[in-house]
Amino acid sequence: MPHPALVFDFGNVVAFFDYARACEAIGRPRGLDGSSLLETARRAGLAEPLLAFESGRMGSEQFCRAASRLLGVDLPVDEFAAAWADIFWPNESIVPLIRALADNGHRLILGSNTNPLHSNHFRRQFAETLALFDHLVLSFEVGHVKPAPEFFLACAEAAGAPPADCVFIDDLPENVEGARQAGLIGVHYVDTPTLAADLRALGIPVPSSPR
Repeated sequence: MPHPALVFDFGNVVAFFDYARACEAIGRPRGLDGSSLLETARRAGLAEPLLAFESGRMGSEQFCRAASRLLGVDLPVDEFAAAWADIFWPNESIVPLIRALADNGHRLILGSNTNPLHSNHFRRQFAETLALFDHLVLSFEVGHVKPAPEFFLACAEAAGAPPADCVFIDDLPENVEGARQAGLIGVHYVDTPTLAADLRALGIPVPSSPR
């Protein structure tokens, strides 16, 4: 399989993220511990509005108000949105690999469970890296979240390739398995050297030290 389409997850693959960063930014000026805020919100059911937000069934303002209530803080929507969006930092090790794959002619797709607040932010923050991708498949735009099969099929459609000719790279085992169930080749991202070895095992040429 020398030239399959390659679909990369964003969070904790192309870039790292941590919701605790947002909670620290919200809590610190109020003398509140960010980790405790996040745990409180999770216990109160943050997963439900987050799923609705990332599947396109909830708007940004509605989500900000719902999440703010679950965190137990009263914030203007704009202030909450700014804090919630700024949770990413680069995975420096993977950018040379992505660039090498693009230079080798692979069709590159980003496939992410995300929402308008995060995607608007990371599109600016990582504009240079994301320019290497042919398409961005974002859950809130396609109306499906991983590991739903419809999400993976949307990635294959964006790649213009049958699922069997698409490699899906994700840090979560359940998403890797979901990709396989949908007919794609699933690769579990642990770190970049392991990913490079896994791609070579699939017959995909990867430089030993991509630049």
